[in-house]
Amino acid sequence: MKAKHFFVSAFAMLFAAIGATAQPQHREQMTPEQRADRMTQRMTEQLSLSTDQAEQIRRIFLSNFEEMKADRAARADSAKMKSDRPKKSDRPKQGDKSDGRKGQGGPHAERMAKMDESIKKVLTEEQYEKWTEQRAKMQDRNRPRPEEQPQDE
Repeated sequence: MKAKHFFVSAFAMLFAAIGATAQPQHREQMTPEQRADRMTQRMTEQLSLSTDQAEQIRRIFLSNFEEMKADRAARADSAKMKSDRPKKSDRPKQGDKSDGRKGQGGPHAERMAKMDESIKKVLTEEQYEKWTEQRAKMQDRNRPRPEEQPQDE
């Protein structure tokens, strides 16, 4: 009887452990100022930025992160209004989106291109080249591997 209780307990603990590890990890939300400071500090260390360059870069990041925060808030507001949306048959078809999201990158891509141009003006040619290489490596690390990508069939 003790063995049965042991196995039942072990089985329950195993499922509890699996459930706990399957929970999404919530990262601490940083303010735009904190994010700008962190990114500026990282770039200053990696690219040996001058004090003037660091301040200009911080302003660029701060502006970008504040815009991102405003965009998220706007999307959250529009998500709340989904219950008031027209019926599916009254909505435009999938390819009829007029906000530029499909295939063009939309506002996010525009904001990133604008930020990249601003940063390029502040950095020297060598610093900018090093920064773009580091950014590409970071993006490659964050991309899902082929085995992790959902299969579209």
